[in-house]
Amino acid sequence: MLCKTALTLTTILFTSVLWTGPSLAQSSLSQSSLLHLDKSRNVITMAPLLKDVMASVVSINTIDSQASDGITSYGGIGSGVIIDADKGLIITNDHVIAEAQDITVILSDRRQYNGVVLGQDPETDLALLQITADDLSALPFSKDDDVQVGDYVIAVGNPFGLSSTVTSGIVSAIGREGDSRTSYTDFIQTDASINPGNSGGALVNSNGELIGINAAIVSRTGSGSGIGFAVPLYIVRHVVKQLETYGIVDRGTLGVMITAIPHDRTEDLQLTSLEGALIADIISGGAAEAIGLQVNDVITHFAGRPIRDSSDLRYAVGLVPPGEETNIRYIREGKSSDQTLTVKPVLITQPVSLPLVTRDTPRV
Repeated sequence: MLCKTALTLTTILFTSVLWTGPSLAQSSLSQSSLLHLDKSRNVITMAPLLKDVMASVVSINTIDSQASDGITSYGGIGSGVIIDADKGLIITNDHVIAEAQDITVILSDRRQYNGVVLGQDPETDLALLQITADDLSALPFSKDDDVQVGDYVIAVGNPFGLSSTVTSGIVSAIGREGDSRTSYTDFIQTDASINPGNSGGALVNSNGELIGINAAIVSRTGSGSGIGFAVPLYIVRHVVKQLETYGIVDRGTLGVMITAIPHDRTEDLQLTSLEGALIADIISGGAAEAIGLQVNDVITHFAGRPIRDSSDLRYAVGLVPPGEETNIRYIREGKSSDQTLTVKPVLITQPVSLPLVTRDTPRV
């Protein structure tokens, strides 16, 4: 089960750099924005890169309620990331501020401000806050959403209230599902330890760019066990845009029931792989019906993103608001086709063939 607290803690040895001669070490360092040779101290360091990252990560303290007798119910401590310095926008986890009546944002230089909630999205566990402050430092988004297993990552947050804590690790896996069938997040998994107080903190790449918001762990004790999860940047981008504009995320639907591709059906479906989402049923009046999609079509791309399985399709559709036009690619009888469709609002009507609707055929 995913316990919703977040961040990362592990170390990595740069053996090839540390055990080579000075000329080779400097040559290796020149190829990386992650490591820096501080000649004045004769040490290898990440300090220049981390200086800007740490300035963009904040601590978030919450108060859940205050009783009539004056007794205050304190919520907890989490983390957040400044993503727009001019507007004072901060992204964090929804579970950090979900029950909060009072939010205090503490910057890395110890300045404190009241946080205002602009919007929340429980389905992706993201929330957008705003503070009114000058001289803020925003963390830049990665220019590329392509995160791969083995990428070196750095996490910054406030585990156990220890502000501006920096930890590191690698990407262990991508596309991990959440603990709820209503979740719209496919997590980045990292091998680093994640602890209470890190939720909402930054996961950055070796260029010091944001690639995810730390959100969850697998743990029996509540502390890090080396399996941590972050909401990927492509989801953060879409959610932030809607939260800033509307305060909520308005999700559309494709109008299909989907399932994984059975191993024994690749031949009759004329497929060369098991990647994609198999249409088990078409919902009457939906976007899929409008463009002529059929049962047994296999969706391989949606909104420009490759679809590896049925979960991928749920995530992709969940980021497209109703009324927006997008593209879809599917395979029918071995032939790939591309079409454009307009996403419809959720809950159009009931599926036309109820026997095909099972626990393993989610609607999107």
